Amino acid sequence: MPYKLLIALCVLVSAVPKYAFSQRETINFDSDWKFIQEDISGAQASGFNDDSWRTLNLPHDWSIEGEYSENHPMGAQCGYLPAGIGWYRKTIKVPETWKGKHIELAFDGVFMNSIVWANGEKLGFRPYGWISFGYDISEIAQKSETITFAVRVDNEKQPSARWYTGSGIYAHTWIQVKNKTHIAKNSTFIKTKGNQVFVNGELYDKTKKLKNAVLKISVIDKNGETVASTKTKVQLKKSTKYQQELIIKNPNKWSPQTPYLYTLKTEWVSKKSVLDVEQIKFGVRDIEWKPETGMWLNGENVKLQGVCNHQDAGALGAAVPDKIIRFRIQQLKNMGVNAIRTAHNPQTPQFYNICDELGMLVMDEIFDGWKKKAKNDYGAHYFNTWWKQDLTDWIKRDRNHPSIVIYSVGNETGGAIGKQLVETCHLLDPTRPVTSGHSGSEFMDVLGVNGSSEKQGFLEKLEEKQQGKVFIGTENTHTWQVRGYYRTKTWFRDGFPNKNQRPYELPDLTKNEVFTHDWVDASKRKNRKQIFNSSYDNATVRVSSRLNIAQLRDIPAYAGSFRWTGYDYIGEAGYVHGGWPFKAFMGGAIDLANFEKDLYYLYQSQWTSKPMVHVLPHWTHPKVPLGTEIPVWVYSNCDEVELFFNETSLGKLKPGKTWNSMQCQWMVKWQPGTLKAVGYKNGKAVSESIVKTANRPSKIKLSVDGEPFQNKANDMVQVRVTTTDEDGTMYPYGENRTYFNVLGHGKIKALDNGSPIDVESHVGPNHRKAFYGLTRAYIESTDAYGSINILASCILGEKKLITSNLISINSQILNLRGEPIQPKIEIFYTLNGETPTTNAIPYTGSFKIDLETTVKALIVLNGKPIQVLEEKFGRNEGFTWNASTVNESSTGEQAENATIVKGIIQNKIKGFNGSGYVTLNEKGAAISWYLENDGAEGVVDLSIRYKASKNDTTFIKVTANNKIVEEKLQLGNHLNKADDWYIITIPIQLNRGANNVELKVLSDKMILIDEIEIK
Repeated sequence: MPYKLLIALCVLVSAVPKYAFSQRETINFDSDWKFIQEDISGAQASGFNDDSWRTLNLPHDWSIEGEYSENHPMGAQCGYLPAGIGWYRKTIKVPETWKGKHIELAFDGVFMNSIVWANGEKLGFRPYGWISFGYDISEIAQKSETITFAVRVDNEKQPSARWYTGSGIYAHTWIQVKNKTHIAKNSTFIKTKGNQVFVNGELYDKTKKLKNAVLKISVIDKNGETVASTKTKVQLKKSTKYQQELIIKNPNKWSPQTPYLYTLKTEWVSKKSVLDVEQIKFGVRDIEWKPETGMWLNGENVKLQGVCNHQDAGALGAAVPDKIIRFRIQQLKNMGVNAIRTAHNPQTPQFYNICDELGMLVMDEIFDGWKKKAKNDYGAHYFNTWWKQDLTDWIKRDRNHPSIVIYSVGNETGGAIGKQLVETCHLLDPTRPVTSGHSGSEFMDVLGVNGSSEKQGFLEKLEEKQQGKVFIGTENTHTWQVRGYYRTKTWFRDGFPNKNQRPYELPDLTKNEVFTHDWVDASKRKNRKQIFNSSYDNATVRVSSRLNIAQLRDIPAYAGSFRWTGYDYIGEAGYVHGGWPFKAFMGGAIDLANFEKDLYYLYQSQWTSKPMVHVLPHWTHPKVPLGTEIPVWVYSNCDEVELFFNETSLGKLKPGKTWNSMQCQWMVKWQPGTLKAVGYKNGKAVSESIVKTANRPSKIKLSVDGEPFQNKANDMVQVRVTTTDEDGTMYPYGENRTYFNVLGHGKIKALDNGSPIDVESHVGPNHRKAFYGLTRAYIESTDAYGSINILASCILGEKKLITSNLISINSQILNLRGEPIQPKIEIFYTLNGETPTTNAIPYTGSFKIDLETTVKALIVLNGKPIQVLEEKFGRNEGFTWNASTVNESSTGEQAENATIVKGIIQNKIKGFNGSGYVTLNEKGAAISWYLENDGAEGVVDLSIRYKASKNDTTFIKVTANNKIVEEKLQLGNHLNKADDWYIITIPIQLNRGANNVELKVLSDKMILIDEIEIK
């Protein structure tokens, strides 16, 4: 039988405006908090002196404000940023209007382990960093003239998750003021079926005096018209539960295409006095789930074309402004995405409000693990005692959102607790099915499978795997790509073919690698994992994005697919990418700075209908020999595409339906020029895309992505800086540093460039180097009104002077709000390393330099020095242009990056992989690795690369996930062969998700460990 959802529903529990009803207010409480990133004894006391603390507005993430460091305990898992303990304090006067009222202090999200006090009285402790919670402060407000709130946030023990978490009060805070008789928080539950609206709720009477009241419930449309209402007399108790049914005549249905929202208005009146009024936005929709065909929304079969997303947004960390949340959700909709999985925790309430408004479906996920997955995560310390409270608060908070169509209760974890989790979800919300990311599948309503669903053979035998349940690929597919980087040879994370991963074949684009450009010389990689991946769709684990799209489209029972991920994110930098200086995970279709990758346009070509064409790669290849054939791809949703080179047609092609013909491909012999792709529908040109060969970098171009500034304080815009040549053509290898000054009523909030290896601070500096031609500046308004202009300046040239030794200096001004300015700009520069003054060389045009030159420049605005720029040019600067090396497709886990006990990292003996090896030479010495498994659990081969003591036999104990694999494994004595390393292979059981493998020495004989590899 299909699992049916009757539902619809809601969100945005919004307060009635103060001028309309005095009995209920929701007051934003974000401004003017005091903060210090230290653990201060006694800071909860009302009289504590916090004058020296920093004043800031929430939301706030102190980790993203810090410096990246390889030595930070967050490590590769959480992105190498500072963690620690922080305190927040805020003192307010208690308004007279609060006396005799019910007052709550509410937090939308605090990471993590928060303790809250009011006037020194402890209100409570919440360990989970991704849950909303609140406290009743009515009695304190009643007896106090002022209240001092103090919040201690403890994110010191690391890693506290498997990805970047942020630290602090990263979401909004609120004061909620109600009458003592009021609708209980999050008690209202709205369900819909057809044109029926079912309302459950609870009225709480703290006065214990009222006997009768009138309950009036109304449904109001977007025009403010009441379209349904009920009115009922009710006998009151201390807690009065109520149910009502309403009928909407010909309701407007909520869907991704038509996200129509109604407002449910609930009023309680006693003797002509209004006790409480609550307004909640909701949607009317009907959902049915069928194993054979997936999800049906309002009678239409809808495929979930989804992505997984974490909370953070690059340089903004976890404290993402509402405006940027909206931008990112709309950006995904423009890509063709209709669903987001909140991996692996709930997002902030505003996320769901915006999904409701824009029409984005949501798989709402509550937990990563039901037990330890990172050393100090929630599963390790708090899950067993807190899961029920947190799950209850989560469901009751989110269940009115029409965007949420399914719940997920875990990710790559397991245990009998899964049954209770599902039952609790059903009790609190019987309208939505429950799934997980490959966790406790036997208990789930919907079968959710992560990476294993990508393996060859899974979908071919899908009906057998389903066992009568709806199937969703909860993490499908995994591919990697770096914006602006290309390789024509296919790369598989675990090699091809790999018996454990069972990948689909993915042919090379050319027999020999075409491209030579790279981020670093191969000899400087700390280990073989530290590579960039190609923005052609040819770097994967098991299946390409194109094949995944085709499978989702063509297999009726394939209900939905959530690619890993929509955006790159900070953290998980070691498992795939080898760790420092890699700080981020590169699986997104969009990078850390909200810049779209080529992959974005593949999805757009398959999942949207507005005519589009997109050409890749760029057409600037200074080290590719002339005449080399380069695969030119065009993604398009048009009937056919014509490619022109220098206005000469290279022919028309039709985008295909099969996975390997979705892209139109031409093999074009390299020479400088212009590629233009024209898309046709019904024989008429409807879209085009042009890429040109760029000359040396000479200028920058400023523009704004998304909405402009509004007339309010703390608003934000995203400034894009594009490196161009003299004619304005984007220079795709741009890596010069841009310096920013905000003129007027604004400031720099943060800087980014989308690079997974740029470990400069995002907050504080006024400069950022470009990454493949793009730089991002987040600018924040400091006042509601007043002009804002931004000055950006850059010394431009090829870092290694590979084709030109000409250098340009360019300044641009962009008006962001109010009156534009046109100041007089003068530039002075030096080539001898000295800081320039107005007596230095005046800049009048491009000039030549030699390698190993540092150019410094002074920018003078209306006679006032305002910026000093610096750029180095030399053999060791910037990207490398050496001959291409073949990407290693099968890489081990390096010993020098593992957790080491009584061991020494060395590099004296030749032949090791990575940057060294680990010497263990005393009993009890050990080395252990944290390993991720995004596939199925099962037996795999563990290969150990080692050298043992000369003329001795060494024994080690091997454990996997605290279970002994080999009590006494013998390693032979091979140290006498100087250049030979030996490999021994044993079978081990690998669990889904987090795994730990340890090798422990059982004697005082020396053993050298180079790496392990899972096959």
